[in-house]
Amino acid sequence: EPAAGDSRPGADADADELVDQVIDDVARWLRSADELATRSERATSARLSGVVADPVGLAFTMAFVDRVVRPDDDRVAARQLASVVDQHRLPGFLGPVDRLLLRAGARLAPMLPRVVMPLARRRMRAIVGHLVVDADDRRMASHFADRREEGFDLNVNLLGEAVLGETEAVRRFERSLSLLGQPSVDYVSVKVSSIVSQLNHWDHDGSKDRILERLRVLMRRAATTSPPTFVNLDMEEYHDLELTIDVFTELLGEPEFHPFDAGIVLQAYLPDSFDALRALVDWATARRERLVEGRPGGEVKIRLVKGANLAMERVDAAIHGWEQAPYRSKAETDANYKRCLDH
Repeated sequence: EPAAGDSRPGADADADELVDQVIDDVARWLRSADELATRSERATSARLSGVVADPVGLAFTMAFVDRVVRPDDDRVAARQLASVVDQHRLPGFLGPVDRLLLRAGARLAPMLPRVVMPLARRRMRAIVGHLVVDADDRRMASHFADRREEGFDLNVNLLGEAVLGETEAVRRFERSLSLLGQPSVDYVSVKVSSIVSQLNHWDHDGSKDRILERLRVLMRRAATTSPPTFVNLDMEEYHDLELTIDVFTELLGEPEFHPFDAGIVLQAYLPDSFDALRALVDWATARRERLVEGRPGGEVKIRLVKGANLAMERVDAAIHGWEQAPYRSKAETDANYKRCLDH
């Protein structure tokens, strides 16, 4: 829409013309993509749609991958297969033959785990193998290399639940270090709450120092690859927003990391994100222009997202009896996203 107070003649007409042009462009892209798709790609797209668009399909696929594919012990996996099939309605993206095989396998697996489970895993990989990659370094490196040859850039992000203890934090930290050392990985996202345990937000400076100690190690490792691996600080819960921004700006303000490129995520469903964005843009611009030992500051990428932790924020607010941090409506989130994008 025209900016508020825009009284230029024809401002409304200009906006209408731009909207029509955007609609035509998107329609042309969709037609081109559909014409270029192979038969195999169409089948894969239909299967993916069945997984993500159907709540039953998504719940079943996640349960199967987490509980049946992941265990190394065939007996454990067999019990889980019987449980998953018993507890979940079989999704529509599975054909009649696959549904029949799954029900038969669920009955036989506890009695013949070493026979049934390899067959069950192999069939499920054939169905959803394009969505799941084995986490061992060799297979991931092969997958990343294939995607790069196809022209894709990958943002690698270690998923998992909230870190509660130092043992888990150290394990995640070391796993991030391992990713940064792989030549096939050129972009890694890290959450500060995943590499340092039990952050105390009443002790802001102390928590910041603990995070900086580990982030320095990660950034130095990232610099050893050629070209350097891009490190992105991700966001999760609202209470980590200020701490993450402070860590990010302080680390990249140190002379050693002044020339480094790096990124940070902002969540548009947080009302605080617009002011945070403006402050980051001003800081990044000044850093870029400042010379340290004759070198300008590195570039900063701000990745703008809507936000994916709304359910957790609602529960947290309800438990404590306070107002939730994110906006309550999608319209407010979308408006803030556009405001950030315009800035």
